This record gives sequence, structure tokens and C-alpha cells, in this order.
Amino acid sequence: MNYMKAQKAELREKYIAAREAIPQEKRDEMSRAICERAVALSGFRLSQTILLYAPKKVEVDVTPIAKAAWEAGKSVAFPRCHKPEDSFAYMTYHIVDSLDELEPGSFGLLEPREDAPLYDPSDDTRGSLAFAPAIAFDKYGYRLGYGGGYYDRFFNAYNGSVVGVIFSDFVVPSLPHGRYDIRAGLLITEKGVRPTLENTVR
Repeated sequence: MNYMKAQKAELREKYIAAREAIPQEKRDEMSRAICERAVALSGFRLSQTILLYAPKKVEVDVTPIAKAAWEAGKSVAFPRCHKPEDSFAYMTYHIVDSLDELEPGSFGLLEPREDAPLYDPSDDTRGSLAFAPAIAFDKYGYRLGYGGGYYDRFFNAYNGSVVGVIFSDFVVPSLPHGRYDIRAGLLITEKGVRPTLENTVR
């Protein structure tokens, strides 16, 4: 294991433990505040497609964002993970019309069915906004994920805006990152909305 991987592994263990220690009622309260701020963004109002994720129990619950998007007549896409034996693992987003269209998939997360309509980032003519999860973000928008590289691979080919949603205690001064690690342009916590350094998305 190289030095950066070792650093990230140590930080994952630290921040996951800290996040799991937050009472569920408090996590729910913070998630609601984050979602209220998210749907108030001009980028949310102007985007036709909203990219979300099915949250783990200890992550920011973004399902209210999905419901607000559907109510506004927007398309909503969730990720599906692929783990081919002969190449890198990767992720695709698929359009769904209801949370009921998600089913248990990779890593125990809910995913769209394989036959759900594919969201093609290269054919996005009406604009999209992606909300990305993380174990932690730093002030530059770099994210600490679970180490699979799924989000980084997808977002390196994505031209829309990426917004990080995170509890405020997990926005840190800096995180180790490599050349392919993506950055969010904006972070939303229960305490407010903040552009990341060197990049602004509103």
C-alpha cells in the first residue's frame, strides 16, 4: 500500500467512526436542513436532470431532493455500479420515476434496475446537477470516498456541476488526493452553502 492509500485508509476509519457516533435523530435533522438548502440552489431550479445517490444509513439522506425534483417535473438519476472481471469497476446513472424503482444492488445499496433508462452525460443538452456523497470533503472540494473510484471515474467524464453534501463536522482543511480525484464546486452542510476554493458553482 502506498503512502497516500495508507493515509486515506486511516482517515476513512477515523471519520466513519465519528459519523456512526452521531445519533440518528441528529443525522436526520441535519439531512433535512441540507436538502432544504439544496433545492433552493439556482442550479437545482435551472437543471432538468438531478443526479443523486441512494444513501447509506449514516450518510446525508438526499431522498427529499429526489421528491422535490420529481414534483418540479425534473428527471432524477441514481447510480448503478459495475464490476467487470477484465477491467476497472465503473458506475452509470439511470433515470427512475420513483424510489420504488430502486432495488438492492452493489455494496448493499439501492440501485436502478439494469433496464432503467441510461443517463448519458455526453448527450446532456438540458443541463444537470449532481449531488455527491463522501466520508469527508476538504475546503477545496476534494472528497474522501470508500476507495472504489466509482464516483471519480464517472465525474471525470461529466461536464455538469458537482455539489458535495456533507455534515459540517466532516469538512476538513485538506485531504490527500491524486490527479484523478474529482472536486466538488460547492459544499452544502446543515450550516450553510459554501463554494470551494478556486471554484464557484451557484
